Amino acid sequence: LDPENRYFTRGPRFRLSAEAIRDQALASSGLLSTKMTGEPIMPHQPAGIWRQVGRNEPKWIDARNEDRFRRGIYVVWRRAAPFPSFVNFDAPDRSSCVVSRPRTNTPLQALTLLNDPAYTEMALGLAQRVLSDRPDASLAERIEYAYERVLSRLPTPEETDHLTYLAQNKMAGFADHPDEADQVIAGNRGILEGTDGFDSAELAAWFFVANVLLNLDETVTKG
Repeated sequence: LDPENRYFTRGPRFRLSAEAIRDQALASSGLLSTKMTGEPIMPHQPAGIWRQVGRNEPKWIDARNEDRFRRGIYVVWRRAAPFPSFVNFDAPDRSSCVVSRPRTNTPLQALTLLNDPAYTEMALGLAQRVLSDRPDASLAERIEYAYERVLSRLPTPEETDHLTYLAQNKMAGFADHPDEADQVIAGNRGILEGTDGFDSAELAAWFFVANVLLNLDETVTKG
């Protein structure tokens, strides 16, 4: 309809910045704090990254309150040990001035979104949000709601079929092994509250669905 793009109906696709990827995942999961200004924050990161030799060496202490889920612009930055998930998405270490950030695509980025405890906590938060906001909905309706939260669009029939299979397969497996469902929830809940009010097999299954949605290329790409 607009091959020369004279009406600006389209634009180049590019991956979001490191901070925006985290902010978007927090917003989709319903965890994002809109608190403004204040001291730098320390969300979750792997232990030991800040460890150096020194008598008065500062320590990274994971936030256990609203600060854990504040926007990426507030994350404290240390040049010798920048926030690792930001580095994986090409954020600079600020040891020198950078005119323009590079944009790479590496396996580390997918692994970060799938396995970083900060992101798995968000995935569990998204699973909770879908189940609590749509308690009486069908599986297909919940998948539609989750897609709208993450991608601002409805899924195609093929996408619905894929996630329906994943959810049903996981729920069946966890129904036979409830202890494994409890392990999934306990291992990824972080500081989330209220996980005890859900069916553990259902919540654990939806954790995997949410994990897939937050890791989609479309989720982390502008376009």
